[in-house]
Amino acid sequence: MYKTYFGFTEKPFTIAPNPQYLFMSPRHQEALAHMLYAMQGEGGIMVLTGEVGTGKTTLCRHMLAEVPENTDVAYIINPRQSATEMLASLCDELHVECSDTRSIKALTDALNQHLLDNHAKGKHTVLIIDEAQQLDITVLEQLRLLTNLETNDKKLLQIMLLGQPELADVLKRKDLRQFAQRITARYHLTPLTQDEVADYVAHRLQIAGCDKQTLFPKPVLQLLYDYSGGVPRLINLLADRALLGAYASEQKQVSKAILQQAKEEVLGHSLESQEPAQTPTRNSLLPYILLAILIVMALWWWNAAQQHDETTQPIHAQTSEPVLTTPAPQTLVQAEDKVSIEQPPQTSEATPQESDPEPVATASIGTGAADTEAMNAEAAHAKQIAEIKVLESVKLPITHNKNDAFIPVFQSWGLAYNPEIDGEACTFAQSHGLLCLRQRADMAQMRSLNRPAVLTVSDDEGQRAYTAITGLTGSTAQAASQDNYAQIPLSDLALQSFNDFTLLWKAPLGYHGPVRPGHKGKLVEHLATQVTQALHQSWIGSPRKVYDDTLKEQVKILQRQEGLSPDGVAGPITWIHINSLNHIGSPTLNQKTQQADNR
Repeated sequence: MYKTYFGFTEKPFTIAPNPQYLFMSPRHQEALAHMLYAMQGEGGIMVLTGEVGTGKTTLCRHMLAEVPENTDVAYIINPRQSATEMLASLCDELHVECSDTRSIKALTDALNQHLLDNHAKGKHTVLIIDEAQQLDITVLEQLRLLTNLETNDKKLLQIMLLGQPELADVLKRKDLRQFAQRITARYHLTPLTQDEVADYVAHRLQIAGCDKQTLFPKPVLQLLYDYSGGVPRLINLLADRALLGAYASEQKQVSKAILQQAKEEVLGHSLESQEPAQTPTRNSLLPYILLAILIVMALWWWNAAQQHDETTQPIHAQTSEPVLTTPAPQTLVQAEDKVSIEQPPQTSEATPQESDPEPVATASIGTGAADTEAMNAEAAHAKQIAEIKVLESVKLPITHNKNDAFIPVFQSWGLAYNPEIDGEACTFAQSHGLLCLRQRADMAQMRSLNRPAVLTVSDDEGQRAYTAITGLTGSTAQAASQDNYAQIPLSDLALQSFNDFTLLWKAPLGYHGPVRPGHKGKLVEHLATQVTQALHQSWIGSPRKVYDDTLKEQVKILQRQEGLSPDGVAGPITWIHINSLNHIGSPTLNQKTQQADNR
């Protein structure tokens, strides 16, 4: 709404954990150093705590974007699981096959074998659990047992726990002392200081494409620090609302009054600003007590009179009484492949339903009552049939075998893939010049990358399943499972999504990992050519075969243009955007883009 008004390329103060906007205060740098040590250390457990909104998850997302190729990471965002479910989730994250996912022994044996295989290949294995303060004690004990697998010089599984300060209190329990003794690093992330708040705001404004330092004057920044306490999430909430207020009042900068209003809208009135409530006296309550007694007595008398009328009235008289209540709405309940209709108990007050096409008569008097009631019944029945058809038409096509889910994705690339013959999907992709890229992100990131992908979803029983997303148009997605296709509203898909998807992308010839400053060779020359073409520019002089500072700045310009983190490193996401900009033949989720790429 206010992006154009202030000249932003995107909203600078969202609360999504976008690594692109990560502000590295000295404490964030120290926390990241602890996390990287845990990532490449000699094993054990690392604990990162911090108040809500201090940036733990954003810091973790930043670290995950730079995971070395010799590291396998399992990232658990839902800690409210049993010990068995946690082991099953860990197996799923690490792509470990297990014959019996309900047996702790079978899951543990499969994980142990995977850890040994990774160690033999020179790989690290890391488990990251967010919101770890909600872990059950039995799960923590099971995690401790997983760390028992070790060699003479290192443990084979590194565990990283991210949580609120309550996590530190949990780990002080006497029955968790064995777990606590295996913690090799702890760090508590604190809020920003007053000076850092000003730098934080300037940093986010610059990333969003605005260099107006006067947008938040110094006195306003002081007030912003006072209101937020230096917590980044609260800063984002307040600053976003303040910008909206400035836009609404046609102001070019945020004033104290606008920020005060934003604070009241976001955080409510503080306790200090409210007038002290007056303690009611006995005399002031007396009228209300008497009124309540009279109401109770009147209700009791009315109920007794009603019971007397019902017992003295003949049966045929009851059937001719007017209908004074609206029939309670019927609820469709879907279980597996069956649809049943559940009728909730009627109440004495009718609740209007927004989905009703027209109001239902609340009273039928005289000879027209039966006709009206019959019409209402027919309308309700027709509505039920329509809703059943809707439910059936948007059922998400899923499979519990991830390789099977890749079949429609490979079809979009013009490849015939048979999991039983061709083996693991990503290995098959690599043999055809493609690479897998896994992203723990939402549908917005999938839309940005614009490639068909396999999305992890939940089935009717809450278990993990998979579906292929082959198209995104407006508010709907085209989902597929082998030959079964369906158009699914994104709002429905979001309810089943784990925000975890894997796509295929076309890597340049000779690609073995992110291309960084200092690299040399034909791949760097190819990168320079592609970036130049994408930016509609041209190099002066001979083709570049060294990744120098000039090429790095060009890559950063392209990354900013595409809304990526401007780190100057050409990793998979940057290459995908380069391919899209240069219309290098790849299937896309957007039909219009697909047609442009085919030209």
